[in-house]
Amino acid sequence: ARGDRRAATVAQQLHRRATALDYLLGLLHGRRQALTRRLQAPLQRHLSHYLHLLFPHASLELDDQLRPASLVRPAAGGGAAPEQGSFDAFSFGAREQMGVISRLAYADLLKEAGRPTLVILDDALVHSDAERLAQMKRILFDAATRHQILLFSCHPEKWRDLGVSARNLEHLGA
Repeated sequence: ARGDRRAATVAQQLHRRATALDYLLGLLHGRRQALTRRLQAPLQRHLSHYLHLLFPHASLELDDQLRPASLVRPAAGGGAAPEQGSFDAFSFGAREQMGVISRLAYADLLKEAGRPTLVILDDALVHSDAERLAQMKRILFDAATRHQILLFSCHPEKWRDLGVSARNLEHLGA
């Protein structure tokens, strides 16, 4: 009988702890959702700014982790139905471009919060075709008016038209 009472007491304690932890978990989820909603609007605004330079009239939707989830853009050739695709279905080059746009949007958020940041791109956009690379350069020019951007590349010929002379860093490794 004594062992049964002890087991019942332990079970009650464990049940109270589990209930308290469930309550705490619910509070944490609620706070996370509120914070995500609060961040989503300004991040979406900055993403849209850059995205419209790349794809006019397109929209990029974010998931609850603030990652790109799907892209909606007008149909090619003026078709009636817009194209929509999940981020995972993008080509590697398109995912790379969305990654750069996302980093720039986060840099804009940091700057708004009084925390300007340095943006470092290392061989970014190597999977972009010439037309898309030209569009991404316009985006980088736009972002460079607000941020310091360092671009490292093994393909300096692709970046000669940026208005800044390339610096060779080979001598630093010797």
